[in-house]
Amino acid sequence: MVDQLTIEKILDAANIVDVVSEFVTLRRRGVNYVGLCPFHNEKTPSFYVSPSKGICKCFSCGKGGNAIHFLMEHEQMSFQDAAEWLANKYGIPFRKREMTDSEKALQNERESMFITNQFALDFFKDTLLNTEKGRAIGLAYFRKRGFRDDILDKFFLGYCPDEPDALARAALAKGYTKENLIKTGLCYERENDGQLRDRFHGRVIFPVHSISGKVVAFGGRIMSSDVKVAKYVNSPESVIYSKSRELYGLYQAKQAIVRKDRCFLVEGYADVISMYQSGVENVVASSGTSLTPGQIRLIHRFTNNITVLYDGDKAGIKASLRGIDMLLAEGMNVKVLLLPDGEDPDSFAQGRSATEFQKYIDTHQVDFIRFKVNLLMEDAADDPYSRSELIKSITQSISVIQDPIVRSVYITECSQIMKIDERLLINDVNRRQREQAQAAPQPQRQPQSSDENGQNQETPVAETENPEAPAEPVPEPEISAEDRLRQQVRALKREGFGPMMDKERLLSQLIVRYGGKVMGLFENEEGQEMPITVGQFIVQSLQNDGLELRHPVYRRFVEQMAEHVEEQDFNAEKFFMSHPETFVSLTAASLMEERYQLSAIFKDNKPVEDGQRLLQLTRHIMADYQMEVLRIEIKDVEKQMQDPATLESPDKLMELQRRYQQLLAARSELSRILGDRVVNL
Repeated sequence: MVDQLTIEKILDAANIVDVVSEFVTLRRRGVNYVGLCPFHNEKTPSFYVSPSKGICKCFSCGKGGNAIHFLMEHEQMSFQDAAEWLANKYGIPFRKREMTDSEKALQNERESMFITNQFALDFFKDTLLNTEKGRAIGLAYFRKRGFRDDILDKFFLGYCPDEPDALARAALAKGYTKENLIKTGLCYERENDGQLRDRFHGRVIFPVHSISGKVVAFGGRIMSSDVKVAKYVNSPESVIYSKSRELYGLYQAKQAIVRKDRCFLVEGYADVISMYQSGVENVVASSGTSLTPGQIRLIHRFTNNITVLYDGDKAGIKASLRGIDMLLAEGMNVKVLLLPDGEDPDSFAQGRSATEFQKYIDTHQVDFIRFKVNLLMEDAADDPYSRSELIKSITQSISVIQDPIVRSVYITECSQIMKIDERLLINDVNRRQREQAQAAPQPQRQPQSSDENGQNQETPVAETENPEAPAEPVPEPEISAEDRLRQQVRALKREGFGPMMDKERLLSQLIVRYGGKVMGLFENEEGQEMPITVGQFIVQSLQNDGLELRHPVYRRFVEQMAEHVEEQDFNAEKFFMSHPETFVSLTAASLMEERYQLSAIFKDNKPVEDGQRLLQLTRHIMADYQMEVLRIEIKDVEKQMQDPATLESPDKLMELQRRYQQLLAARSELSRILGDRVVNL
């Protein structure tokens, strides 16, 4: 975790216009700058950058924030990576937690391997473009596939000479170690004499990048017609490469995936490249491996929507259905696109424009459950046994879906398509869910390691010699504060925020904008007049009434403000905008961007801070919040007084009536305070 002082220094130094301009073309408009939003497709600029506030915001899709938030969203970085990127750009010392000796050794090993892979990438690319054999063999192959020069550059395609040790000799001559050439899988030792041999010699090269753009592995396709040699060879797993956690093309596709809010999943390198070249840029490949939970979670970071592309091979489709169930279990919205017979994504994309491809997608992709029913119904025909197996397969897929509403919709649809009593499907789905809950083992987890992006990775547990031996119970890993906030916000959204959230948002906006500003004077117990800030007034008012905000992020503003109410000249705006908890700083940026729309008492448009205005505004908004609390409690008391059980208990009824009168009196008092109302903040 980076300390907040460092974050504040970074944001003070970072010029938001300078940062955004590296990715977006901006034009000056008054005191602000405007450009096309990089987070969604638009023709009219709605993305504004405010240099005075240090924030950006799209008034169409709503995305934005400070310089760190922009990099996190645009480059899909972690908070720490984005902060470090800015620190390096502006020469700010960036201190992280001191690493142990073993962590330092691992980091050094990883960095050495990345550097070695980068040398290999440059070597392969140079060989492809600047050697006679490279152009005659490798470049000719890519030309035959129809790949343009810009696509060769975009995917860093290359060629390894058809000499058994060309790369090894070049790397050793440049000072790269034999150990790292072997660790990265670029080379291997020949058993009989220990000589280094290039793993990819005589092959065209497809580099595999991490999400941040570092080269973690390579894939090589043979150019000869030797059937005894594997058509494709891939790097072995290593400290920096785990095939179950990488997706080919994700580095190039991540921004398009976010922008389109959909990911297309294909199988091979050429499929990705051909689709990308045709204009469908939000595409990744599992590179011939079965889809893994790690890969699914990687996609889920960018979008909830995925379309899986299949060719017409039914046997291949059926073999891969398990991967689709895994996508459903992860909460993904899954669609399937079946290509015409004899076509794969590579061949289908060739010669078709993005518009033509997109039109085919729009008219032919279907949700997975409907696709699976139609696919298996053809085989089941009128055979009762086959139909029963089909029903079991369908209910298995539906049972892994987490959202009960989605499950219910699919059950109804399948009942209609298969002409099966809906209750039978419901019962079978419920049974399977119970079995899954009972059979689910406690996940075994090792201490987490960190990838080059700073993202935590689960270290796989080695298989025991006796797989039947019961596993020791392992406690569930603690959820991070950030993830807990996300869960709470999602739960509130499901309930419906309601008017109360609007009141809480106004209080939070007061804290962020004016938390450290003096709003007036009050008498202490000694009769002395003391200044009180907006933050103190809000915190004390909530504490005196025993109230707590429902929204977890707004509640966090109050908690943080309470810790700093005694600080003189507390800069709430700076504190919250640079807060290391992303949810807090991002919400603060949003609250800073929204403007006041005040009632008639502020029609002269003078600054809120002038004179008694801040006092008047703060009291209005606090009273407005308290009035909403009263409204809810009054409604609850009225309901209790009408309850038959209450009517049979005179003492309880009398107690509720007393409370009811107190609430009405408090409401009258608040009504006098409120007067003209604040419409919005």
